[in-house]
Amino acid sequence: MASDHSTIHISELSPQRLGRIRTLLLDWYEEHKQNLPWHDANDPYLSLVAAVSAQQTQMSRMLEVYERWIQAFPTLESVATASRTDVLRVWGRAGYPRRAANLHETARICRDRHNGRLPRDHDALLALPGVGPFTAAIVSSFGFGDDVPAVDTNIIRVIGRLICGDLQPAIETPRSIIDDLATELLRPGTASRWNPALMDYGARVCTPRPHCNQCVVRQFCSAHHRFAAGEIAEPVRSQGRFAGSDRELRGRLMQVLRDHEEKPNDAPCLVTKVLKTVSKTDSERRRAQALLKLLVNEKLAWVEGRLCGLGDPPSH
Repeated sequence: MASDHSTIHISELSPQRLGRIRTLLLDWYEEHKQNLPWHDANDPYLSLVAAVSAQQTQMSRMLEVYERWIQAFPTLESVATASRTDVLRVWGRAGYPRRAANLHETARICRDRHNGRLPRDHDALLALPGVGPFTAAIVSSFGFGDDVPAVDTNIIRVIGRLICGDLQPAIETPRSIIDDLATELLRPGTASRWNPALMDYGARVCTPRPHCNQCVVRQFCSAHHRFAAGEIAEPVRSQGRFAGSDRELRGRLMQVLRDHEEKPNDAPCLVTKVLKTVSKTDSERRRAQALLKLLVNEKLAWVEGRLCGLGDPPSH
């Protein structure tokens, strides 16, 4: 049975046990960490790009996006001066192109309101487009070196099992409890190592089906005896099927517009040609037409009369 969440508090752990948990996980991280370019750079912009690139993306693909983006836009200023078309073209097929648009808008806001720099203030960070608590925490801890806990799905799993004894914390453990525990678990001065340590541990050891035999803190884990007894974590509901979905059709629309943009000295796309390219049936064509309108509303595409294109409309 899971813990009574109303009674959980980190102060119930003895200082010795708490210190041991911290040391074991940080030692594990030092042995297994990946040398990622934004970890030791102390650069808020690099941290922001990394956090945004990682949203709903596997690490291997995230690194490709990050490296391509930084090569094209090495500074916040270079993003701010780029066109919307350019940032979407560089983002490519990474998915969720709204993330690229958010980076673009953030860069322009920082240029116009924050002297060309990302703000250090937490509320000011959260006010930027596409910056939620996790992204803000990554910028604060990696970029500015502040003691701010970052909480993603992997960290929720580690903390919820280790301290609360829940097998599937994403479902069972109240988020407010996780956030409080994440703050209390953080050893002062270690955020830039502690946050990635928990993320990596959740991704590689305390996975949805955990590798308890490899766990360095299993003697302290409140869920270990439940797993040892044969209990299994309830699966988290997965995202809907991609094939045939609006997400797939939207991605095809963006790809056609990107491909056309990369053709030198070509005229703008015809709306009818784009819709015909991505659609096989009349119903799919109507869906594509509605999705194209949504892309325009999100400033990811433009439509003027019979013509359309990626990003910004052409200047007249």
